[in-house]
Amino acid sequence: MYTSTRKKLNIDASEAIIRGISEEGGLFIFHHIKPFLFNKNFSLLSYQEMAEKILTFYLNDFTNEEIKQVIAKTYTAVNFKNKIIGMKNLKEFSFLELYHGPTLSFKDMALTMLPNLIEVAKVKQNDCLETLILTATSGDTGGAALASFGKTDNNKIIVLYPIDGVSYFQERQMHFYTNQKARLIGIKGNFDDCQNIVKTVFTSMNNLRNIKLSSANSINIGRLLPQIIYYFYAYFKMVNQNEILYGESINVVVPTGNFGNILACYIAKKMGLFINKIICASNENNILTDFFNTKIYNCNRPFYLTNSPAMDILISSNLERLLFIITDGNYKLVDKLMKDLKEKNSFYLPKQYHSQIDDFLAYSICNKETLFYIKDCFEKYNYLIDPHTAVAYGAYLNLKNKLKGKTLIISTASPFKFIDTVNEVFKIEEKDFTLAEKIAEKSGNKIPDVLKEIYEGTFQQEVWCKEDACEKLKKLIGELDENC
Repeated sequence: MYTSTRKKLNIDASEAIIRGISEEGGLFIFHHIKPFLFNKNFSLLSYQEMAEKILTFYLNDFTNEEIKQVIAKTYTAVNFKNKIIGMKNLKEFSFLELYHGPTLSFKDMALTMLPNLIEVAKVKQNDCLETLILTATSGDTGGAALASFGKTDNNKIIVLYPIDGVSYFQERQMHFYTNQKARLIGIKGNFDDCQNIVKTVFTSMNNLRNIKLSSANSINIGRLLPQIIYYFYAYFKMVNQNEILYGESINVVVPTGNFGNILACYIAKKMGLFINKIICASNENNILTDFFNTKIYNCNRPFYLTNSPAMDILISSNLERLLFIITDGNYKLVDKLMKDLKEKNSFYLPKQYHSQIDDFLAYSICNKETLFYIKDCFEKYNYLIDPHTAVAYGAYLNLKNKLKGKTLIISTASPFKFIDTVNEVFKIEEKDFTLAEKIAEKSGNKIPDVLKEIYEGTFQQEVWCKEDACEKLKKLIGELDENC
């Protein structure tokens, strides 16, 4: 059963998935993280079999047949043509490649599943209304959400993105997946502005008659649950490949923005998975690094546009769920801290909970260092990484003396999504798809199939000012509700 981070509730998984966010603004989460029973034989499981075990553990009102149906619809040859995940093993560390889905980002791991979860959840809740997915993106979530929800029958989706806060390819990719059911709106602001607009609309539009709002952001628990799967699968894959012994603890480095991916790792650890330290890797927007080091979350700071744009975030939504977990479900305290954040732009974690985040280490990497670590990784290992993965790789190198055992670095996007940044290594005087071809040739990588179509596509921007975006979005949703 599920509750809210800010209010005592007791609802089923299906209701939490459909609603996306609680009416008072809290995020849905399980009451407690229970121990998960597993053994060495889990190293023999396929990804689909691992997914079934994890989802069965958390989807309390889904039948086994419904869970199998969701999994079968998610991990198809269309969504994951060659493999679901990849692993690059090196002597002291491994890269977990989570970008083999349709939009070349780790967001595909959850967003290919979320429409299928919502479809089953709506049947269970006797919900016949059309679902409107509202989503804010710093780049990767938007593409993955548009690709997944834009082809479903009973859903529409609206994605907001910061007009100057995504890469050239990310913007082209999002437009590539737009259609009559999938709309993309650029906001003259940053990701936090987009996210705030979505949250405000969610909690203020309670009078809709013909459509129901939900979210594809990681504020939706249906986004978070599928991410737990790959941490278990990766650990047992390392066991299977003789990289570690069963029961040996690993460290995990996660490039972090909205805190969903790293929270899934923490939940896996709390379930019993053998994880030692979890490293929160940030770019120049280092608010999380400061939080873990000072226990103060302070948004009163400059916002930077970096070369790892998916992490250009100051308000990390899923940190709220971490606060709920480490305070043993103290929703009143979480509500107070979130009010402090809204009113004062900061909050302080009470001292009695400081030791509860000792599982985390944190480090931030600047733009210049990001380029250095892309080059360093390629020159040392002939392995090309994207800028977000480079932030994680750099954090690992700077903290490795504090770590014991093997480390898993989460690789969150294909380097071909950020070819202009990656080209700092090669200095090739080309652009767009021709540049991608040259980088593929130099690095020995295969170009993802969808790349050429995206670069050849045309699009027209729709741009709103952040000051009136909230009211415009409410009006748009009202019109959709009337015409549904």
